[in-house]
Amino acid sequence: MKGKLGAIFRGDKQVGGFFDWNEETVLNESSNKDGEAVHKFVNWQLTAPSYWLYDIASGEVVVRLYQTSAGYWEGNAFITSPMKRIFDTLIHEDIEIVGSGVLEGKE
Repeated sequence: MKGKLGAIFRGDKQVGGFFDWNEETVLNESSNKDGEAVHKFVNWQLTAPSYWLYDIASGEVVVRLYQTSAGYWEGNAFITSPMKRIFDTLIHEDIEIVGSGVLEGKE
């Protein structure tokens, strides 16, 4: 799965984001709840060629992945690549994020 915009949250506060992400799914899970399909990516990781920070994004974070349609994907994750502590500017370096839980579709 690919997309243009992603956001990084710590608690309820957005601490950064990234552009042009590419998500790889290792294990995909689907179910049907009350006549509505529910899709989850249980084991996932993503990369993006650039990112920005408003604050330090350490430890477990929440990642939101936006696509062109309504809704987004959200899940807990860890940033595994080294990150610069430069704030409020676009950093043209790869960022790698590995999911620590389910990446779930939300509307």
